Amino acid sequence: MILPDATRRAVATAEDVLEPRVGEGEPLKRTPPQDAAPPWVGRGVRARAGRRLDHDGGPWAEAIGVFERRMNERFFTCIDALVEADTKPDSKSTVSQREIDRIPGFSIMALCCLLVETLQGFQESATSIGPSGPCTYPKGSCVKPSPDTTGQFIKFLRRPAFRGAFAEDKIAKSFVRGVRNGILHEAETRKWVIWREEPREIVEPQGHGYALNRTMFYEAVKQEFELYLRDLHDPANRKLRETFKEKMNGICKKS
Repeated sequence: MILPDATRRAVATAEDVLEPRVGEGEPLKRTPPQDAAPPWVGRGVRARAGRRLDHDGGPWAEAIGVFERRMNERFFTCIDALVEADTKPDSKSTVSQREIDRIPGFSIMALCCLLVETLQGFQESATSIGPSGPCTYPKGSCVKPSPDTTGQFIKFLRRPAFRGAFAEDKIAKSFVRGVRNGILHEAETRKWVIWREEPREIVEPQGHGYALNRTMFYEAVKQEFELYLRDLHDPANRKLRETFKEKMNGICKKS
């Protein structure tokens, strides 16, 4: 997905829309009044306080465009490049396989899992995970429990685009342990096999575990991303927009 030049703006806090750069890789023409340079929120895009995201007009379209570009740069174009680089060594070839084999299934799924975490984080407010306030431990219970990342991940897997593939707790939790945790922590899957064009559904039982169609999985993630962008453009989705602003604020503060 290619974004128009008009989206090359950024968000200073999640409430602000930023000014565009003159060109890719070029510095801003105008020096911000602050001592420190504004944070980067995407390649060639700096954050700068400007028009607030407190109405339904242009600033929201620009901020969503920055987010879309950020996701494309960091995830979608990278996954697409891996898909294109697949040499499909399981098919017949007269070229030396040892020299050309590129089997990106694990890499694709690693990026897909990071993408799922990112998209779910934009849609679920951190404040909704647990209460706020100072921790009273050891005199009392800790009021800031660790985020339930497994639960958040499973929520995303149960979105409509996955067509009920992870509706069963057994399958969803197995995916988290065997694919998401397995690849990201041990560089291997546990009781899961990752295939390009099979099975016919996103997930099917395979022996004592499961088979995953990584192409269909990626397509489902892309569909959910498009649905999220559509919902963000709708001013009626105020809660979703507030969570978006909260997440972008965090990104800008850490950049």
